[in-house]
Amino acid sequence: MEWTVGFLLGGLIVVVVAAMLITILLVARNIERLAGQALGVAGEIKTATRPIWSLADANDILEDIAGTVRSLEAQVTVIADELSPETAAGSERSEG
Repeated sequence: MEWTVGFLLGGLIVVVVAAMLITILLVARNIERLAGQALGVAGEIKTATRPIWSLADANDILEDIAGTVRSLEAQVTVIADELSPETAAGSERSEG
């Protein structure tokens, strides 16, 4: 009788451990599947947000262009003032 109870308890333990191992394997496969989906979505997000990271470079270039345009505007204004007879005459009158 004691041997029978021991075998039954041992068999029950083996069945419980096997069930736990099967559950762990199924959960691991599900995790692997979900991780694959997450990597796919992460790739899409990376592709979709790549232009955002280029905005800083574009802003730097636009600031350089704006600075150059301001410099050209100042130079053109100086040249226009020098070539304009009205401005030259008006500046002489205001000085005198």
